[in-house]
Amino acid sequence: MSSTEPRYNLLTRIIHLGLMLFGTLAWLTSGLADDHDQADHLGFTVHSWIGMSLVLFIFARIVYGFFGPPLMRFANWLPYTKERLVQSWTDIRALLKLQMPERPAHEGIAGLVQTFGLLVFSWSAITGSLMFILLEPGTKAKGFVHFVKELHEISDGLIPLFLILHVGAVILHALLKHPIWRRMF
Repeated sequence: MSSTEPRYNLLTRIIHLGLMLFGTLAWLTSGLADDHDQADHLGFTVHSWIGMSLVLFIFARIVYGFFGPPLMRFANWLPYTKERLVQSWTDIRALLKLQMPERPAHEGIAGLVQTFGLLVFSWSAITGSLMFILLEPGTKAKGFVHFVKELHEISDGLIPLFLILHVGAVILHALLKHPIWRRMF
């Protein structure tokens, strides 16, 4: 980490740790939730409460994205402007040429990947919350609840994709002697 790279404050680190911990645990325990239609549904209960903990951290991250420090605000890094999208595509082309893009935190492909992750975990949190509210444990999901369950299960494939991209980038940076992980830990 260079002396010009910002180090994240304690609240940023806590939110990231909560997202990392509860997001990963929710994904890892998703298979346990298949017992929701049985009278004994401990797996569903465990997964549900881990997921609801994730909801709190997602909510905190979204609030932080609007009112937190400038580096963490969505207005400063979400790739929705033409310039930021061009940076992302430039970074993708560089990676395809086996070149590592060098940008400040949250810019270019890093902002794109982090936006993807936030969207995936928000999707999971919203659909999971609906399941938590609407699904009656011990009964089979039917109709709208079944539809929400199917929507929720989309995140089972997207979360590992995000983790591969995000953790893979951190590992690649570390191997190239750019220890960006030190900003967070």
